[in-house]
Amino acid sequence: MATSKAAAAHSTAPIATIEYRGIARLPSGKWRSYIVNRDGWSFDVGDFGTTEEAALAHDRAILAILGPNTSAMVLNFRAAFSDTELRFLHGRHAPARPAGVIAMVCMSGDGSYDAELARFSARAFDAYMDPELALDVANFRVAHGDMLHRLKEEATATIGTNANQVACAKAELDVERKAFVEATRNKATNKTWVETYHKRQQQTGPTFEDENRWPQVLPIADVHVDWFPGEELIYMPHGSSHVDEMILGNTPIKNTKPDACMPDDFLI
Repeated sequence: MATSKAAAAHSTAPIATIEYRGIARLPSGKWRSYIVNRDGWSFDVGDFGTTEEAALAHDRAILAILGPNTSAMVLNFRAAFSDTELRFLHGRHAPARPAGVIAMVCMSGDGSYDAELARFSARAFDAYMDPELALDVANFRVAHGDMLHRLKEEATATIGTNANQVACAKAELDVERKAFVEATRNKATNKTWVETYHKRQQQTGPTFEDENRWPQVLPIADVHVDWFPGEELIYMPHGSSHVDEMILGNTPIKNTKPDACMPDDFLI
């Protein structure tokens, strides 16, 4: 049985066409990421070169508003987010309110979002007095103990046998920090991971459980989501997101009817 599952996981069968939530193709060939409020106002999250980048931007915008407890039913890549990135997007560790974080997501195509996340992760690694961030680091060390042991041995070997204890400890800490920052990067930025993710999702069907072992996602029509006043989010049965415009500012980014490049059910 285990062998069959392993073979299926590495199957070369083509992946069925993936329909991501919250994206639309533009005449220029780029892909627009968007969220829509309950009144039908469209809020652009940004224009991106690939469907995966646009879908990831959609997820980041939703998570910035609702936080880590958002149902995976309304996201494209729930398993791609590390706990550290979820803290970066929403909550007391976030660098700004949801509107500010979404503004960063809008510019994520130039790599600025990933660079800011990496800086946040590096600071989180050294935040020994913060219980939540310290827990993230502790979980990382437990999950990757063998790899970290090898990296630290290589680091101490590189600086030489004549190095003092302080220099060795610093070298080991530096490689740990670098590995932690790399682990907090969003997995959906890796094309191979995205392909593997969709293959597993296609093979297991509606009870797909992502690799971070979150609870199984069941196909239900009514998704209950808790929110704070002014941060209402309603989900249509087919998964479209409707966000209150007051979260993103008083003036909507865009109010327009669907153009020819958008699907007919864009505002349904």
